[in-house]
Amino acid sequence: MVVKPLDHTADVGFALEAESLEGLFQAALQGLLSAMFQSPPRGGRRRRRMVLEAEDLETLLVRYLNELIYLIQTKGFVPGKARVRVVPTGNGFRLEAALVGEPFQEAFGFQGEVKSATFHGLQVREEGGRWQAQVILDV
Repeated sequence: MVVKPLDHTADVGFALEAESLEGLFQAALQGLLSAMFQSPPRGGRRRRRMVLEAEDLETLLVRYLNELIYLIQTKGFVPGKARVRVVPTGNGFRLEAALVGEPFQEAFGFQGEVKSATFHGLQVREEGGRWQAQVILDV
């Protein structure tokens, strides 16, 4: 799994690469955490489940990241790990995630609010047997 920061004028971005589609969504969580925290948790004692659907992988990735942002900033739950499953449906894709994390803590080194994941420059693709994506967050 690879997560690389992207230079972007007013926002924060990262490029992702993984061996599987599920790994790509796990990497997206790590990219989000690195944008929001200096020392995010790597696991935790609390658990949450997430189920999302979308017509395409780009929309599913944005919905996933925005739901994670909501959990962190509104519910005070910081997921350190995610076990993700993405399956095709008749009209798109379904994501099922088991999240493990901790309550929001100052010790994580919060770096500032993220408004949302955006569709700007968003791509999800498989190339050479590896999944890749580029994400821009509105901060």
